[in-house]
Amino acid sequence: MLIEREITATDKHEEDMREQGRQGDDTTATEDDGVLDVNELPVRYDEAQLWRIYNISESMSRRRNMMPLADILESKYGGTVWKENSKFLDVSIEKNHIKAARAFLENQNLMSEVLNTNIQELIDQESAIGVNMTQSEMGQRTKKAARSGIHWKDYHDLDTIYAFMREIRGKFPNICRLYTIGKTAEGRDLKVLRISENPKEYKKIWIDGGIHAREWISPATVTFILYQLMSKWQDHPEYIRQKTWYVMPVMNPDGYVYSRKVNRLWRKNRAPAKRSQCLGVDLNRNFDIGWSGYGSSTNPCSDTYRGESPNSELETDAVVKFLSKRKYNLESYLTFHSYGQMVVYPWAYKAVKVKDAGVLQRVANTAVQRIEKKTGQIYRASVTHEVLGIAGGGSDDWSRAALGTKYVYTIELRDRGQFGFVLPPSQILETAIEGYTVVDTVAQAIQ
Repeated sequence: MLIEREITATDKHEEDMREQGRQGDDTTATEDDGVLDVNELPVRYDEAQLWRIYNISESMSRRRNMMPLADILESKYGGTVWKENSKFLDVSIEKNHIKAARAFLENQNLMSEVLNTNIQELIDQESAIGVNMTQSEMGQRTKKAARSGIHWKDYHDLDTIYAFMREIRGKFPNICRLYTIGKTAEGRDLKVLRISENPKEYKKIWIDGGIHAREWISPATVTFILYQLMSKWQDHPEYIRQKTWYVMPVMNPDGYVYSRKVNRLWRKNRAPAKRSQCLGVDLNRNFDIGWSGYGSSTNPCSDTYRGESPNSELETDAVVKFLSKRKYNLESYLTFHSYGQMVVYPWAYKAVKVKDAGVLQRVANTAVQRIEKKTGQIYRASVTHEVLGIAGGGSDDWSRAALGTKYVYTIELRDRGQFGFVLPPSQILETAIEGYTVVDTVAQAIQ
């Protein structure tokens, strides 16, 4: 592991970082330290199938007076939407709904294929091979880690990720500051690590992951980006070192913990709704840009539920307030998601390109070309609404519209649908390298 010095002499540094109250860092909260405990039995997806349904646009034009196809499959056929765009819809269907759902698709003349015949087998394989749990003795909290033990052969829990962030801060106390920018509905910390030799002068790059709970490859990639930045800090070229980096590996801690302990396919946060027993808001439909527009739902039980109002969620509000105070010199906003293998840029909330789309396209083209040379994987570079469809309330569009950030990209990591969110641990490292390649490319573009 790159960071060998124990974190035993950083208490004074921690106190120095409390000038902004809650944003100062850094009491240790474990996954079970939240206000609400996770005591539910794990959700299983035995013999549930993953389908890809085609000709969605044509179907919608024929069915003008009907509910959107995704809503029908969710509400009537036990469906869970994995991915939706203008060309296809990926949706998992529970075992007892498969026959009826198949008949419905045939009645609507919709073509489809089965991507996976048993989603639970994917989840079980992932758990057996690569879900790393931070262990603690019975009745005791997980101790504040001097060495996080993080690596990129499996998926790590929230405690390990936060321990890794403390570890980096402890190794580089002169250039790193660890913020706690807020709390979640279940009482977990929202953490951001700043890396900079000159935070007042250098141009800023924001990186986040884990806004959607089930997209585990996203936090894994962002922690790898941290590793790449800091393991060779002194050897990096100026375009890396002469930047101020803000890194938030997990924007949705409650959802991430819940997806690991209860429901592997959970997407939203875990906030209670005012007029429903369903929990959670899609944080990437909650930002104040195109809020409540197409691609979001008013139904609290939907995976794309927008929330009661723009920035209504603690996570969204914390990020908005944190970045709004730091928008000067904020040149790039990079948000990591899965899946689809794309590097895309605004706008998402409307079918219009930003004025400097040509510049953003060229940088994205360079990134995907470099990825292909490194790993052989094909990523697509495009404007968001053309490949992912229109969706309002996203963090990417918000950063562009509200903060004036230039290099705004959503990176949809591996894969293209065979495994979807349940990407095998054997693919973590190469996927993370692909993510870092985008970061390096964007950093070079910022003069």
